[in-house]
Amino acid sequence: MAFQIIIEVLTVLIGCCGMVLHSGWLTGKPRKDFFRYYTNLSNLLVVMFYLIRTVVRITGNYDGFFGKIVFSQIWFYSVTMSIFLTFGIYNFVLMPSFKKAPPDSLEFKFAHSLSNYLVHFVVPLLCLLNWFIFADKEALQYKWALIWTIIPWIYVIYSTIRGLRGDRFENTNSAYPYDFMDIGKYGWAKFIRNCLLVTVVFVAAGLFFIFIRKLF
Repeated sequence: MAFQIIIEVLTVLIGCCGMVLHSGWLTGKPRKDFFRYYTNLSNLLVVMFYLIRTVVRITGNYDGFFGKIVFSQIWFYSVTMSIFLTFGIYNFVLMPSFKKAPPDSLEFKFAHSLSNYLVHFVVPLLCLLNWFIFADKEALQYKWALIWTIIPWIYVIYSTIRGLRGDRFENTNSAYPYDFMDIGKYGWAKFIRNCLLVTVVFVAAGLFFIFIRKLF
């Protein structure tokens, strides 16, 4: 239990640090569209989830409304998969283009920044480690691998509506947060195909994680 508490408190602290650095607040140039990105929303979800777990442990109110949510196994799994999606999309979809950027470009500097490593690597991997060690394998259900996708699909719907309204991002010429979601560039057919492909891949990953956890 003590080790789990250490991991979760450390995750909260690193998540907060990563988001503050990532937001531009410390440089006096806060990003107006900061919470329009899934990365930042998923990190916020993790920070709030583990912070509430810590408060519940301190107060001992496990049977309260928040206690039942943050200590439920389905929410534990869903939050873990939501932040793992951040890790996966960044590494396998976004990172390849950042690697091709010139060394003096904003994309290259971003890819090698401390805030980037914290929100895209450290926080997701800490969450995954915590889940693999402490998830109740007897309670896990394979259907959860599909249920948790409600969270990113809510984000997709929200971003699509904002994009169709033409609300462009501050530092890009796009109304969409990620290139593979750009309907104006790829059209509806490819947009839907991209989103479904990502869903299938991460549902498969979620099923695999449950399978491995049940084995051990």
